[in-house]
Amino acid sequence: MLKGELIFSLLIFVGSLLLYWVTGSFATASVLQGGQMGPAFWPRFILGSIILLSGIVSVGMIHKIVKEKAWGESLLTMDRGKVRFFAAIGLCVAYLALLPVLGFIAVTPLFMIAFMLLLGEKSKGWIIGVSIAMTGIIVVLFTKAMYVPLPRGVWLFREFSLLFY
Repeated sequence: MLKGELIFSLLIFVGSLLLYWVTGSFATASVLQGGQMGPAFWPRFILGSIILLSGIVSVGMIHKIVKEKAWGESLLTMDRGKVRFFAAIGLCVAYLALLPVLGFIAVTPLFMIAFMLLLGEKSKGWIIGVSIAMTGIIVVLFTKAMYVPLPRGVWLFREFSLLFY
């Protein structure tokens, strides 16, 4: 399982490097234009963060593999990993299906809670706090800082979303 995680994090690292390189071909590639953020700012910021984090994860995985000498995996661990993988994909599909109906504010904390439980987090306070805080941060960042509308849902969920943005 560790080898698969290492390969995945390295693929993300390389893919992000390639996409960062592509942002140089934007019509106006400057990040800041006259004190304002240009069109390349957010893609470069996000890709730079992904490059940094996936690099950290890759180095950590290599260290863990070397420390545990875990290049040979057992079949039992792979099966459990596959189950979690498909469960994660199922959660993402359910999230995308429910997003237009329930809206971002209602479905995102539930998705985050389910995903953290799937990843094995035990602390209920941490799970609830992080899911609510991250949802709030994303709403403020996207709606106020970047002026990007988020799905509000329909019927009662739309009214609930309108209370926040």
